[in-house]
Amino acid sequence: VSQSDSAGLGIFDDELRSYIDPSSSMRVISDMDNELARFTEPKPKTDISSILHEFAARIPRRGVVILFSDLFDNEEELVRGLDHLRFTGHNVIVFHMLDPLELDFPMEGAVRFEGMEGEAPITADPQKIRDAYMEEFEQFVSTIRTGCEKNHTDYVQVDVSQPLEEVLT
Repeated sequence: VSQSDSAGLGIFDDELRSYIDPSSSMRVISDMDNELARFTEPKPKTDISSILHEFAARIPRRGVVILFSDLFDNEEELVRGLDHLRFTGHNVIVFHMLDPLELDFPMEGAVRFEGMEGEAPITADPQKIRDAYMEEFEQFVSTIRTGCEKNHTDYVQVDVSQPLEEVLT
């Protein structure tokens, strides 16, 4: 903003919950901070791809679009949404936010897994399903990473236990 660049914000789950039009005024920083503070509870479902298509149509000037998400959505649809943003001239950076437990799956003993998006709970022995989980997880990440590479979208995998300032640096 101090360089007369515009900044804006979109907050979404399965629909756009809040949108602040890009602006180069200093007030937009305060508005964005206030909006981020309002949304503290995670929602059960996301529809990232449709939101990305909406952003591609809504943002009038070329710019940098930064997505912070766990990316748990249909990978092919997600990549199509990123493609749409790139096609409209935006530079896109994806910060793939992941918990250390998702990255390493280090649990032991009987564990009750509860889905974040409405799935029924499952009790399992993580040691017995770790290999299958890691294979699925690696395929999921590979699909997204490859899609980002193909359309020249920057992809950054983020371990959420790391300080945000280190990740952004």
